Amino acid sequence: MSLSFDEMRDIYNRTRIIRRPTYGIVKGYHELPYICLGAGLDGTRGSLYVRGRIHVSPQFLIKPRHYQSKYEDIFGSEEVDVEIAGRVFGFLGFPNRPVECSMDKFEVKHLSETVDDLLSKAIDELERKEDITTGVIITPESQYYQISIERFIAYIIEDEFR
Repeated sequence: MSLSFDEMRDIYNRTRIIRRPTYGIVKGYHELPYICLGAGLDGTRGSLYVRGRIHVSPQFLIKPRHYQSKYEDIFGSEEVDVEIAGRVFGFLGFPNRPVECSMDKFEVKHLSETVDDLLSKAIDELERKEDITTGVIITPESQYYQISIERFIAYIIEDEFR
């Protein structure tokens, strides 16, 4: 099932950014670790837990077509849920700012805890480790969590250029 632009924009707008990185971000390049949480897929109990790190360069880049990134290049091939392996990741939030993104340390888990329990654990873990670089996001639609990650990236970039 594909989403219309309005449906994608709705998910984008309903995404909640709970915690943002609190360190000085170098203008022009970002390393954005994140934890994205959402309700279980297809109405199942439990929650979706996605953790990764995105490298974002908000610069104009011109590359030959054969160098364009594929899903596997951005999200990796290990530990990718078969259900999401074929989805396209696009950027709604950057119409006026071309960006280059890559991702590493990507992890997807389906857990039995509620989103609130996972959120509490994630915040506690980050505080215990004194981690000031990892953002925490709540996605309204777990199946399309990539849109919520995009919202997180846009939030950081928009904040930088204000």
